[in-house]
Amino acid sequence: MKPFIAVLAALCGALCPADAPAETPNVVLIVADHMGASDIGAYGATDIATPSLDTLAAQGARFTNYYAAAPICGPSRAAMLTGKYPARIGFEDNIGYGSRLSAKLPTLPALLKRQGYENGHFGKWHLGQSEETDPLARGFDEFLGYHHWSVNHYTHRNDNGEESLTHNRSIVERDGYLTDILTDESIRFMEENRDDPFFLYIAYNTALPPYLGPNLPPEVWDVGFDVGTATRDDYVAMVEAMDAGIGRLLDALDDLGLAEHTLVMFTYDHNGRHLVRNEPFSGGFATLNEGGIRVPLIMRWPGKLPAGERLHRPAIGMDIAVTVLNAAGVPSESLNLDGRDLVNDPAPDEQRTFFWRITLGDFGQAAVRRDNWKLLVNRYATFSRPTVYLYDLETDPGESRDLYHQRQGLADRLHRELIEWEASVAEPDPPPRRSRSAKPR
Repeated sequence: MKPFIAVLAALCGALCPADAPAETPNVVLIVADHMGASDIGAYGATDIATPSLDTLAAQGARFTNYYAAAPICGPSRAAMLTGKYPARIGFEDNIGYGSRLSAKLPTLPALLKRQGYENGHFGKWHLGQSEETDPLARGFDEFLGYHHWSVNHYTHRNDNGEESLTHNRSIVERDGYLTDILTDESIRFMEENRDDPFFLYIAYNTALPPYLGPNLPPEVWDVGFDVGTATRDDYVAMVEAMDAGIGRLLDALDDLGLAEHTLVMFTYDHNGRHLVRNEPFSGGFATLNEGGIRVPLIMRWPGKLPAGERLHRPAIGMDIAVTVLNAAGVPSESLNLDGRDLVNDPAPDEQRTFFWRITLGDFGQAAVRRDNWKLLVNRYATFSRPTVYLYDLETDPGESRDLYHQRQGLADRLHRELIEWEASVAEPDPPPRRSRSAKPR
């Protein structure tokens, strides 16, 4: 028997990748839209009850220096699903403003599909509506959600009055509050795929116009998208409804016996602007101030991440793809991704440098962060010289004290690195820019 066992072991060593995980985990990625940096109990909220997210944070790791890759929806989501900077893939603005997601670009769900995963997306897509760019074309096996920037939570119509709820590639009618529908469908997807590894991407339309909370009477469902008609209480109700849905998702994982074998991740695509609280940060949606891009990230993976851990090392949106691919045993080294593995990073304390860039009409911003230092550049089409600021985020997370003149040598070095990075990701034929409205996207 011993020679047979030795041969069997040698055969397994030759055929089984050395870096394959002992078990292939399920992955649940939950993304909230347009929330405030401090609008979760675990991140300092005092007027919003988020018991489900607070429990998730207590059971896993909570990041305090995690960044969205962009301060607007499409580019940030593209970075999470590709592992690359938005500037590197030509996706720096939202769909309809010149951005494009190449059909040749590998995506997280497509790579997982090759590994035997079943992939479901429920909620906001916002990365392309054609048959070459919709969720089914990018690796998902099932999609129920919408392509627009926001929809009414009750009628499921967009701000043009069009029916928007889509199942795969067909418009469908469903009765119910949108948050509940997305939760129900996500739980069904997990139940149907409990015997196979799955990737579940839930993108809640958490707190966008027309700011309709749950349990409202039918006579007030069909309201407009005017942000000025909503109150903080409306926003709070929507966030608490999402948290209740997340609680149901976590309970379902427990009931299915999958919780111990599932990596759960919760984050935002960016911070919000209307009705939200981004303290202690300044700025919000569509800005590269900390209030636009420093967002919560909570990760739970029993046995892999210590419970209740607070992680202060900087991380960024592209890390989502790399972390999930590594967890699933998908080789990613040849893909030249811009992220790092947040669970098994061989050098977690190594200094990292992050870059951002956004152009909105005649105004643009760019930024770079290294260690506790952040350089913020404001650019104006009517002026040849940008305005440059330097902040020490450790002592001044609100970016209220410009130290550019006190540390001009450091500022100049960071500025040069930013320009070099922009040159490295430049496209030979960049997409056209258009001016845009102030409407949240």
